[in-house]
Amino acid sequence: MADDADADLDRHLRDAFEPAPHASARVAEAALAGETRRWRPAWTAATAAAAALCLAAAVALWPSGPATEHGRGVFPSGTLTDGLLVVPLPDGSVAISGGEARPGRPDDGYGIVIVEGELR
Repeated sequence: MADDADADLDRHLRDAFEPAPHASARVAEAALAGETRRWRPAWTAATAAAAALCLAAAVALWPSGPATEHGRGVFPSGTLTDGLLVVPLPDGSVAISGGEARPGRPDDGYGIVIVEGELR
């Protein structure tokens, strides 16, 4: 019974996808008489030049790192004396931070400083 169903399915598929009478002959003729691809130096040179131009433009226009003073980052340093943190800023002002020691603070000489805003 299963063989009859498979045979019917096979026959339906063959009928549905039957090629045109001369299609296979046209395909074979075109494949055998087809033109071979030739190396074209002009197209190759133009493609290489376009690729080099795109690469040069990408390198020239690629954004660099953030603009900073004298090409270096600004890293302020300060002193911690008697619980006060004194940090001279690049614009000439001084930031002073202090307060009572909180429980569980780091050992003397260590700490975390959070600075908001721009240092200019």
